[in-house]
Amino acid sequence: AWDGVEHVQLDSAWIERLHALIGLGKYAVLLLAGLLGFALVIVTFNTIRLQIMTQRQEIDVSRLLGATDPFIRRPFYWFGSLQGLLGGLVALGTVWLMVHALEAPVESLARTYGAVFFLSGPGMRDTAAILGFAAFLGWLGSAISVRRHLAERLR
Repeated sequence: AWDGVEHVQLDSAWIERLHALIGLGKYAVLLLAGLLGFALVIVTFNTIRLQIMTQRQEIDVSRLLGATDPFIRRPFYWFGSLQGLLGGLVALGTVWLMVHALEAPVESLARTYGAVFFLSGPGMRDTAAILGFAAFLGWLGSAISVRRHLAERLR
């Protein structure tokens, strides 16, 4: 129906390859996110372990004064959650930098195909979910570390 267009050909094989490539990209991003989440738990675990080791005398004195285990564990949980939250903020900052760095080249590439395509980072809901999950991973790393290393101090 457009002036100057005589023949239109739909290349469905190209579209299938594009969808397969997008699926591969999503899968790779999920694997990378899982790997980085695991690394966050390990880093938090080791940080809390070092903190417990440096504060072992304070922990012993607190126990002598009648502090309960939940009272002793609570600051480590908070610190682990905070560390995870900060890791999530760094991750989101990295994503935003990458989106802004790739924005112009992607738009330029899309224009060569006659398409309009814009990159966008995570929305507010996704940002909150990422930060909440990162804080949870930090808490998880600290919980594992506290449970393991404070139990050893009881023996």
